[in-house]
Amino acid sequence: MKNLFVQRNCLISANKLYRWSLSYKISKSTKEIIFIGLNPSLSDEVFLDNTTKKIIKISKNNNYGKVKLINLFALISIKPEKLFNHKNPVGHLNNNYINKNLKHWSENENCDLWLGWGNKGKFLNRNQKISKKIMQYNSIRKNNFDNPLGPLLIKKTIKDNPIHPLYCSDNSILQSYF
Repeated sequence: MKNLFVQRNCLISANKLYRWSLSYKISKSTKEIIFIGLNPSLSDEVFLDNTTKKIIKISKNNNYGKVKLINLFALISIKPEKLFNHKNPVGHLNNNYINKNLKHWSENENCDLWLGWGNKGKFLNRNQKISKKIMQYNSIRKNNFDNPLGPLLIKKTIKDNPIHPLYCSDNSILQSYF
């Protein structure tokens, strides 16, 4: 799959404990999407884990040309439970990168926002804190464009959180979060 990308970019901390963002150019489409997940696994510019592959497939099937992955927690871990025992699972720069990407979304009509952090996003109330930020930037987006798309998801979990995409169909259709 990596040979299909025109561009790849991974922003990672110097100590390699945190990933701030990961982006891929996946087609010629000018549409882009920012995905907010729970936490990064091992994907980077070269290696793609199953979640990243799924996000790319769903993004491509929804006609996006560029996908950027950011997370509620920047701590790299293949086991989300590791977040619960770490002294700083968010990462000192993560909120800056989230704000930067939400600002980009609010200022670019050709950019959409996909939420998919699942039920574990409630840890440290990150889902609520970031949802509040999303709503602030969504208001800016509404002022900037006529009838823009708000945040998207595949569907909600039983606990009313945006479902994690890993076990969803490659052909999932993104729909409004509201």
